[in-house]
Amino acid sequence: MNIVAAFILGLLIGWLVEWVIDWFYWRGRVQSLAEENARLQRERSDTDGEEKATLLRAHKKLGEENSGLQLRIAELEDEINRIRAAALIGHLLNKDGTHNLQAIKGIGPTFAKRLNDSGIKTFEQLAQQTPQDMERILGTLYKRFFAKKGNAILDQAKGFAKNIAAAQGKRKAP
Repeated sequence: MNIVAAFILGLLIGWLVEWVIDWFYWRGRVQSLAEENARLQRERSDTDGEEKATLLRAHKKLGEENSGLQLRIAELEDEINRIRAAALIGHLLNKDGTHNLQAIKGIGPTFAKRLNDSGIKTFEQLAQQTPQDMERILGTLYKRFFAKKGNAILDQAKGFAKNIAAAQGKRKAP
């Protein structure tokens, strides 16, 4: 029995030594690791707060830049539209801004002068004329040159009037 008692006594002493080592060494180490982990989490949360603040500032700055860029895009689109409008009607206007009636195929300087002398200075005014009005204004020249093209000239004047109205932002042209 001595051997069994010595064996049990050895087991109890080994268990006691293990418990003492665990209590003083491992538990202290685990507790210090837990404290270190808590400290790191506090630092991380402080750092996260700083990172969040930095990200919020960057987000705000990017939002402001985006707004500025959107305004600039709108300005450039307006400028492009003005350039397109000018290109669309550039040949239809003289340098002084008056309508260039000679842009209509078949109207030369003589016919343009006669139209201007009769008070027709714009494509809108020309588009409102009838073939009979044109014959009255141009006389024998109308019969000689425009009898076959009369409606084509008036239709072209209507088209040019619409182009100018659209380019200048007007809603409706004759």
